[in-house]
Amino acid sequence: LRRLVAAPMSGSSRSGTAAPVSTLTDAAERGIARARFSSLGRRYIGPRLPRRQSLDDAFRSPELMYSLFVSAKTFARVLDAYGAIPPGTLAIVAANVAVFSLPDGVAFGDVCLNPYAVIHLNQLERLVTSAFVHVDAFHLLSNMQGVLQDGSFLEHVDGTPRFLARCATLLGLSQCTLVGLSWAERRFYQRGSVTARRADAWLDDAVDRVSKYAYGGNSPGYHVPIRGTSSSSSSSVHKLLPFYNSGVVGFSGVNFALKVAAAHRRPADSVVLVGGIAPVPARYSAWFELALGTLIVPSAGTFAAHFAGTIAGLISVYAPRVSGFGVLGLTTSGGRNRAYRGRGHRLGGRYLRDDDPGVGRTT
Repeated sequence: LRRLVAAPMSGSSRSGTAAPVSTLTDAAERGIARARFSSLGRRYIGPRLPRRQSLDDAFRSPELMYSLFVSAKTFARVLDAYGAIPPGTLAIVAANVAVFSLPDGVAFGDVCLNPYAVIHLNQLERLVTSAFVHVDAFHLLSNMQGVLQDGSFLEHVDGTPRFLARCATLLGLSQCTLVGLSWAERRFYQRGSVTARRADAWLDDAVDRVSKYAYGGNSPGYHVPIRGTSSSSSSSVHKLLPFYNSGVVGFSGVNFALKVAAAHRRPADSVVLVGGIAPVPARYSAWFELALGTLIVPSAGTFAAHFAGTIAGLISVYAPRVSGFGVLGLTTSGGRNRAYRGRGHRLGGRYLRDDDPGVGRTT
């Protein structure tokens, strides 16, 4: 799951016919964003992540307990299938856990993926650093459970080098897709596009209704205000992906892209477990998880990040088929890639691509 961290907007309107962003408002927001993500502001404005939880709070958190259960179940299933966690998947999980375990954490403003900072301040490192930072233990476990399930399968089928090349490609695709969506929305609003405002209002209303249905109007508390900042404007409207005053962190873009890639490598009749309990046809599992993630964390930013990852996964699947080339130029039509050699009971041995007799089973 991905978390949205945004400064609250006062005086905002939810109307689909709101006026386009004025030049004065845009200039003011741009100035605030430039100060916030400057070399000084990025280190001191905003919270430090991850949020630390006491054991008492952790045991009183039903979503965290459920995530622990699903993660343990996935871990056991991977060990049973392959005998060990494939090395590339293990390295990715270890990198995320290592960043999460830093004693002093990291400054949100220093690592978050903010579209303005990437496009106008050339802080391209955010495309990478934001993916390895998580808000809390539930956030980390949810993403790593998906990496274990789908990453292990893809690495077993493709081999470690190709799997790592795929992950690097999906990281860039998902992050750039998210930035591109935010940039496009901002451009539409600046031009006063009625269609864009209506689409944004519809999506915002849908997320708001899910929040009211699931939590009685109270989100679980994943929106974190940025200390010392505020923004208000009578002409401002709620954005699906605030361009200036927000940022996202988490590995969910790659996570959802891996789900799509794994789903298209499995046989058409295969089934996967969504949320660790619900069997769903593999080809539709990413869309079911997208809906489930929006229900669990009803945030427009969370939905957008997951959606961007899904789009990146679709691009990685269909673009090579059209061009005739695989990930990073590796051919998809000629030769076989060396698969990861498993030592498990069900899927043990050396299988290549769809020759694996166990890939059609529930995973």
